[in-house]
Amino acid sequence: MPRDATGISAGPPRAPTRAMRVIEALATRPDGLALAELGRILDLPKTSLFSMLRALESEAYVETVGGVYRLGAAALRQGALIGGGDTLERKLSPLLAPIVAKAEETVLLAVPTEDHREVRYVAIADGPQAVRYAATIGLRRPLYCTASGRAVLAFSEPDIIRDYLARAPRPQLTPHTTTAKAALLDIIAEARRAGVVETRDQMFVGLWGFASPVFDARRAVVASLMIAAPADRARRKRAALVAAVREGAEEMSRVLGLSGEYIAAR
Repeated sequence: MPRDATGISAGPPRAPTRAMRVIEALATRPDGLALAELGRILDLPKTSLFSMLRALESEAYVETVGGVYRLGAAALRQGALIGGGDTLERKLSPLLAPIVAKAEETVLLAVPTEDHREVRYVAIADGPQAVRYAATIGLRRPLYCTASGRAVLAFSEPDIIRDYLARAPRPQLTPHTTTAKAALLDIIAEARRAGVVETRDQMFVGLWGFASPVFDARRAVVASLMIAAPADRARRKRAALVAAVREGAEEMSRVLGLSGEYIAAR
């Protein structure tokens, strides 16, 4: 073991191991930890811990929202690489809670079914409101009339879109449900431009949805992120919900290895 100038054996640098302890502690708390609480857990002085957190935040290993620290995109991306055999929902579920904290509405992660006719909810984080959209994991929803489904459909391969619009049934579920092929093609075009889909009263009257696609490293759409809210609240905070779902889906895509622009020209 190397010795310092006094001849005393010097141990390995402590900063890297402390940084890993910070990452490990935050990994157990997807909703995040305040500085004081994190210091108590790790038994580290606030001053040195704060300096370490700033360094980690500068490289996106940690992020802070409202004084609460949580894992950043870089740490989540490394976790996904290390746990390559993990399911999509295990990789992305920890990102739902921070989005709920921003949106204060129910947030859902959906994946396309094998036949490309529906999406299936694989992760859900309920909003804090007494009146909110309630769903269960495993529930399936059609592509044509849900925000989560349209976000997947819009970024699917052209042959999948053509086949779906030619063959899939599109029943009128509410007086407002869009079923016409031409109208759906317009919706798809706008979604591909903006990276966000909005639905209003399409499957249930009084429910609005906001969704964005989640891409993997090959830029294939593998999921959609959706925020669902009652119409009265969604109307009041529409801009915030649009921003939250698009930013959240982009972060998920980065975790899965996407590089370059989130919504690329098509």
